[in-house]
Amino acid sequence: MLIGAAASTALALSHLLVIVPMLPEPDEEEVGSEVLALKPRYRSLVTARRTATLALIAALCGGMSAMSPAWGRGLWWVWAGSALTLIAVDQATTFLPRRLWAWCLIESLLALAGGAAVVGLPASVLAATAALAVAATVPFWLMWRLGGGLGFGDVRLAGTMGLTGAALGTTGWALALFAAAVAGALLAIGITIVRRFRPSPWGPVFAYGPALWVGPWAALAIFSL
Repeated sequence: MLIGAAASTALALSHLLVIVPMLPEPDEEEVGSEVLALKPRYRSLVTARRTATLALIAALCGGMSAMSPAWGRGLWWVWAGSALTLIAVDQATTFLPRRLWAWCLIESLLALAGGAAVVGLPASVLAATAALAVAATVPFWLMWRLGGGLGFGDVRLAGTMGLTGAALGTTGWALALFAAAVAGALLAIGITIVRRFRPSPWGPVFAYGPALWVGPWAALAIFSL
């Protein structure tokens, strides 16, 4: 539990303090000048409050990862730390930077390979895990293509979510997707209600990433009962 908490906290803080300030800003031609005028600069996201909040959440969730299978714990450390920082950026800016997501993906794959090597995980389980990760992107890709309010960054994040949830098996993977969908619906309803009374310069746009991040944790909590 302590190892997971320490590893996740280290990942979260290293991403927030080192990688996030160096992220390139979105191109004005791609997103528009009005969006860039609203969006906080990535370097401005490194604040004492955000640093402390991420450290606390990463430590708590990293400790919770002890309830996951031994071979998949590294995946959960990345989800509790690196992915948490990505979600914090999304929450603050409504952007999921590709470079930051790529770090999360690479770390997840390395963690998966390391865990599999340590316990001697069969190749069939690795193949199934990868297949479930790809399958997790399908419903979100369809929502993106049909104009369901998602960005392609959410589609990429869904694959990483599926990879993490797959460490709990097919049932855990399905629970993670279901929980993320429910969390997303509740988030959308809540934000819509709040913005009726407190309009936002973002209009109807909101960060969907937090809902995706919650999904695997809800599945892990259910599995631990």
